[in-house]
Order: sequence, then C-alpha cells, then structure tokens
Amino acid sequence: MMARFECGILGIDLGTTNTVVSYYDEIGQRGECCMNQEGTTLLPSAVYFEDSSSYVVGTVAREGAMLHPDRTAMFFKRKMGSSKEAFMIEGKAFSPQQVAALVLKEAVENARTELGTEVTEAVITVPAYFGASARQATIEAGEMAGLRVRDILDEPVAALYHCDVLSDLIGKTVLIFDLGGGTLDLVAAEVRENEINEIVITGNMRLGGVDWDKAFADHIRWTRLQSCTLVPEEEQELLLAAEKAKKIFSRKEKTKLYVSTKEGRVAVEVTRSEFDRCTEHLNRKVRVAIIDLMMTLYRKGISEFDRIILVGGATRMPQIKRLLAEAFPYTHVAAGDQDEAVAKGAAVYAKLLDSSAGGHSSARYAAPKKRLNRICTRSYGLAAMMGEDGKRKVCNMIFRSAKLPIAIVRRFYTSCDNQKQVNLKIYENISDERYVDVHPEAFLGNCILELPENLPKGSDIEVMVTIRRDGVLTVEGREPESGKAVRAVIDLKAPPGQDEAHDPDGRY
Repeated sequence: MMARFECGILGIDLGTTNTVVSYYDEIGQRGECCMNQEGTTLLPSAVYFEDSSSYVVGTVAREGAMLHPDRTAMFFKRKMGSSKEAFMIEGKAFSPQQVAALVLKEAVENARTELGTEVTEAVITVPAYFGASARQATIEAGEMAGLRVRDILDEPVAALYHCDVLSDLIGKTVLIFDLGGGTLDLVAAEVRENEINEIVITGNMRLGGVDWDKAFADHIRWTRLQSCTLVPEEEQELLLAAEKAKKIFSRKEKTKLYVSTKEGRVAVEVTRSEFDRCTEHLNRKVRVAIIDLMMTLYRKGISEFDRIILVGGATRMPQIKRLLAEAFPYTHVAAGDQDEAVAKGAAVYAKLLDSSAGGHSSARYAAPKKRLNRICTRSYGLAAMMGEDGKRKVCNMIFRSAKLPIAIVRRFYTSCDNQKQVNLKIYENISDERYVDVHPEAFLGNCILELPENLPKGSDIEVMVTIRRDGVLTVEGREPESGKAVRAVIDLKAPPGQDEAHDPDGRY
C-alpha cells in the first residue's frame, strides 16, 4: 500500500509573515500542508529571544513582540542577501540567514512529527524578484537549518504548479499576481501540456502587506492618538491592531480598535474608505509594477491573459481586487488558495525533481510532468570604463526576461599598454538598457584575469557570462593571443576588486 508521502522532499514557503511546509500527497496527487504544533498550517515567521542562546518561534514569538519588541525578530526576509545583521541580542548579532534558519528548523520539525519520518531535503520558495544575493542567502538559511536545498523556486511559479494541478490550464497564458507580506511579484507564464514557460517577471521587493499595516498604523497614530504617548510595546500593539483591521476590511466596512497608551486604553473606530485613502500611495506602486509588466509583454507581442491568479494574503484587500478589475476588465480573476498555494506548489515541484532524479514513482500514481522553463529576473553586466574620460558604467550582457540557460560572449579591450590584469566585476540590475550606472550594492562578485607581458593598449579580451537553468552564474575571461583564461562561479560574498577594464565602444 502506498504511503501518502514518498517523495522525501518538502516544499517550504519561507514567508515574510508566515512560513508553510507542504508535501506531495501520492494518493491525492497534489501538495498538502503540514499542521504545526499550534494547530494551524501557518507558522508566524517570528523569533523571540529570551537570551542570546534561548528562543521561541511562531505565534508566541509574534505576540512577544508587543511586550519585548527589542527581543523579537520579524520581517527579516526583507534583509536577506543585503544585510549581515538582522537582529542584535545581548551584544550578539544574528544575520537574516541565522534567524530564517531558526524558523525553518521549527517548521521542518513540525512536519517531521506529522509525517512520522526524517526529512532532510527541501525546495524553498523565494520572491520571483529576489536577486542573486538574496537567493544565495536563502540557500544558506536552509543549510543552517540542516536541510539539503534541492532547488530555489519562485513563489508565483510555485503557486502556478499548485493551481495547474487543481484545474486544467493547458494552452493558457496566465498572470500570477502575488502580493504577500513583504513583496509584490508579477509573473506571466504560458502553460503547455509538458512545460511551463516563464514569459515576464516583475514586481517590487519593498512592497507587501506589512506596508499597508504600517501606513494605516501611522495614520491612526497621527489622526486619533496625537495627544497620547505610546511606548515601543504599545506602538507594536498598534501595528498588530492595524493588521487586524486590514483583514476585517476584506469583509466589513468598519471596525473598532482598542489601543493601549500611557494615558490608558483608547477606543478607535476606523473605516475601509479611510484605510483606502491613507494607502493610496501603495496602490500607485502596484500600478507602476503592472504598467512595467504590460509594457514588457507588449514588446513580446502579448496584450492579454486568459486568467489572473491571486496569491498572497494581501490580495484579499478589496482595493487590490478593484485595481485589477480596472487594469484587466475582461480577464477572469481567481483566488489561488492565497495562503497555502505557494507551499503546495513547491511540493508538486519537489515531486517533479524527485521523479526526474529517479526517485519514487508508480505506474498508478504518476508524477507531475511539467518542466519549468525559466527566465532571468535581472539583467547582468560587467563594469567597464567608457570612452576617453574613463567613466565607469555597467555594460549589460544578459537582460532580464532572457530565456535560461543562456551564454553571451562579448569582446572588450585593455585600457593601457602593458596592463597586468583585468578585474571582471559582475553587477545585477533591473534595466533593459545596455549601459547603466554602477551601484555598489548591486555588485555580485569578481574574478581576476592575469595578462601576458608587453600587451599593447586596445588588446582583445573575450568575456563570456553564463547562467544555467538553476540560476547559477559563471563568468569567464580569456586573452586570445596567449590563451590565458580565468573562470569562476560568482562568489556572492567576494569583496570588490581592483582595476576595471574598458568597454568595446570605448575601451574596456
């Protein structure tokens, strides 16, 4: 008799506000979420530190933020890959990866308890708009939690795998609109019988449900509580009350909140229209992302979708539904199991990986067959000096939305006689332009190409940038005359290097 869980690989949605773990149910042939010790599938992505070595994860930790906000780590996902420190407790610094690993450990342990088996492998989802550094940080978090991370999967694409299992999407062009706790992702994809083709990925890494919560909490603070004093614990309570009101507004027009202040408890009545007005600036950011998506699709000859799938708890806000109805008046919009679709889809994808690698299979219970054809979520280029004035620019070689795998070769030139070496510095960006300004925070890594002696100015340097289907980026440099070469998989933690070279349209 076949067990429900035979794949051996979990699907994990490591969310900004909640983390969900799923497995592929061999009987139901779909992803199913694991219950945690709190009796729910949603584990709050929060860690409360009693001291630097003792902590709790989940609802207790999230509630602890009201009493001890300085000891509670939340929303650390937004710092993945961009910050070395997410939280400080008793002089000890914890990186975003370390905090995320604590949440993952708790979530996986709950799954092991329910499934009754030791599981050490997982597919972990990330926002589609995550850059290379954030993706690598997520892998590191999984490894810190004791997991072998089989793949990193974009959250909207994971949701698409789940929705495709539930309903036939073959032959359809679909937009997955994913507004979660911390990020906005828009992914257009084409579903075929045996594959899913990503077409365009765009979004906003700093736009999610928590921004609506904060904007509303600030509004209440300045319109209702100006004469009151709030300590940090009470500010946190106000933020959670604002979040609760946001959820109520998906069903009702008004509600009442009770906020603690130094002067005592204050009753505050708020309305949905008030919430909509004070968060309109966030809706404008959503519109910008939609316009960016449609302009890119238009250049590809696509002007409409067959279906729009809503993912993420924040898509329950009526204002988001109205916005989409205005932007796409003739397209069917469907909720895609907003809170659990990503984790369930990751489990479906995990089954696909397991079967492709020769894992468990059955003639009766066939594995999902749709291969994922990925595209770049970013543009990637090499730092170069332009023209005679030596102004530094990033010369983009691979552009966002390019199909993976991809390899691009370009010819550059040395900038002076007897140049000893060339530093190949790779940057990522979201521009479709060939040349963009250099931003240090967009630096990914570098490698040094040593040059032969007595090389004249303007000598050729061949550079190839490659991105595999799994998103691994490699840079190779070669000096044709001597045959000297360098090849490196980009070290995302590598420090900035030394001398750049010059661009082919000037000097590299």
